[in-house]
Amino acid sequence: YHMTEKYKTSPKDIFLQLLSIVALYGSAAAFLTLCFQFINVRFPDALEFYGVTGAYRSIRFAVSSLVIVFPVYLWVMRFLERSYKKEPERKEIRIRKWLVYFTLFAAGLIIMGDLVALVNSFLGGEFTVRFVLKVLSVFFVSGAVFWYYYWDMKDKEPPGGMQIFQWVVIGAVAAGIVGAFFVVGSPQTERLRKFDEQRVTDLQNIQWQIVNYWQKKQTLPAS
Repeated sequence: YHMTEKYKTSPKDIFLQLLSIVALYGSAAAFLTLCFQFINVRFPDALEFYGVTGAYRSIRFAVSSLVIVFPVYLWVMRFLERSYKKEPERKEIRIRKWLVYFTLFAAGLIIMGDLVALVNSFLGGEFTVRFVLKVLSVFFVSGAVFWYYYWDMKDKEPPGGMQIFQWVVIGAVAAGIVGAFFVVGSPQTERLRKFDEQRVTDLQNIQWQIVNYWQKKQTLPAS
């Protein structure tokens, strides 16, 4: 308590704490989106007409977010860890505790909200394998966030050490980014896919023009 009163929160502390939490939320949302879309691609639903195309688009955005946001989160957390070792009182500032407890609260809400949405999809006829895998993804992401910050608020290290857990998370994110290129393909492949989509659109437009011409004049156009 004496150390907390002695150290006053600076604008730098507020900025770093807010940046770490925002980067955490962005990284977690992007990784969960990546997991969901991997499942959608691997187990497509015949009722979703644009399912695969929409999944590819979501995967690209999720990878773009992880490539930028997740390294920022790692950098901020490493910077904060070094500052905590030099000045332990920094770990007791009020804004940090508020944000950490809010993160624990938000992780619990996310778990409940996603489970409600998934159960609703399941009752609506969602494919069983997709349902189970998405539930596991939600528990992995939200549970990892909850577990990490729960132990981070304690004074002692968790069993097995936090370092191993951090490397597991980094490895999972890296595997997700690499896996996205195998699912979606390279940027060149994506460009070729867009050319194919444009050709299909052009052919559909031509088809509509021919049908419209026939309906009005009862004959096919000369060219």
